[in-house]
Amino acid sequence: MGPTAVARRLGSCQEQLYAAEAETIADLGLRWRRLRDVRAYLDRLVESEWFAQRWPHFVRCAVERRGSGSVWSTCHRLDHDGPDERATEGVVLLSDGALRQPVVLHELAHLLLPPESGHGPDFAETMLTLVRGEMGFFAFAAYYHALRRRDGFQHIRQGIGGGGP
Repeated sequence: MGPTAVARRLGSCQEQLYAAEAETIADLGLRWRRLRDVRAYLDRLVESEWFAQRWPHFVRCAVERRGSGSVWSTCHRLDHDGPDERATEGVVLLSDGALRQPVVLHELAHLLLPPESGHGPDFAETMLTLVRGEMGFFAFAAYYHALRRRDGFQHIRQGIGGGGP
């Protein structure tokens, strides 16, 4: 598959994934008032045994605000020292009004995968694993079934097991 087809496919996957998130988990989960509370949450998550069993290569995640007026959250890899050039450390950059668990988990999922993963099935499976572990079974089930109804995600697994992808 050529670069144009890959870009088109990932673009379509991104649109479908965002729609599934908006339909199911966008309004669920934790909300924080202060950035330091998000930092404490991510520190606990990344340092947990559950997380280390799945992503042993990833050891640290910082959280910062994007500039005032930012619309989209994003993330930044601080290295490519993990397997398949995955980050071992990263930064989640949150936009205004994005101190919400689904946004934080979405950006964290990007950091856990190889740099060119985009929003395809591997991303969806990683996000499903985070949602199930952190937001609970009902949020996971709704998100999983919403994804399975969409193009590009009919064959996704229900997440990843221990030991990493």
